[in-house]
Amino acid sequence: HRFRVEHACLASHAQIREMASLGAVGVVQPGFIDHVGRAVEGVPFDEEIWLPFGELARAGIALAASSDDPCAFHEPLLTSARGTTRITGSGTVLAPEQSLPYEEWLRLYTAGAAYAGGQEHERGTLTPGKRADLVVLEGPLDAEHPPRVAQTWVAGDLVFRAG
Repeated sequence: HRFRVEHACLASHAQIREMASLGAVGVVQPGFIDHVGRAVEGVPFDEEIWLPFGELARAGIALAASSDDPCAFHEPLLTSARGTTRITGSGTVLAPEQSLPYEEWLRLYTAGAAYAGGQEHERGTLTPGKRADLVVLEGPLDAEHPPRVAQTWVAGDLVFRAG
């Protein structure tokens, strides 16, 4: 059985170690940096870490990115940027040591999400035999200036082309 912790957004070091020992998947929402970050700015936690993305990754926990739509904005390119820059809605950088690289967030929205859903054998990576769903990006993978979607393909068919 693959355990999942949905909304893995507040955890102590002991809880993170327990998740790792169980092989649990942490489903995380980088958009919460913007969505609820202002509410926790300056709040002291005794043992817990708020939005512990980096700590979870360093513990070897498999992660999946999620939007939590409609509660928070849902665009993966934008929410990935929040998970990298850790800039809240008020412009404060919240716990930068919990940041993950932009490219890693994109992997967590694709391969990570497929793994969390037990679908890694059919989707999540561009591998022969898997569904041919993909997004073609235009521009550098830069959290400060995220790329834009140039094309979207579903089941091998072009369903969106920018411009």
